[in-house]
Amino acid sequence: MKSGVMIKTVWVLIVSLFLLVQGVSQAHATANGGLDHTHDGIACDVALIAAEQVTLTPPLRIKAPVELTVEPIWQPHAIRTLPRIYDGRAPPPRAPPTL
Repeated sequence: MKSGVMIKTVWVLIVSLFLLVQGVSQAHATANGGLDHTHDGIACDVALIAAEQVTLTPPLRIKAPVELTVEPIWQPHAIRTLPRIYDGRAPPPRAPPTL
């Protein structure tokens, strides 16, 4: 029973540490305005990652659909107008199954 509580506590601590690090890095990037800056002569990686990047979207190469106007080559035929005649009959009914 105690191991289940211990595992959940460890998971909560790991998740909260992750969220804390993410929040601190976002706050650091926001504080510097996303500009390149240095700490003791070393370029800050957080600012480089958070810098706004320009994305270029290429134009779509989708052509407009082409409408073909083709005359139909088939001829309509009249459907058979005679009434249907059923000569057959249904099969005889089946009896209940025997045991």
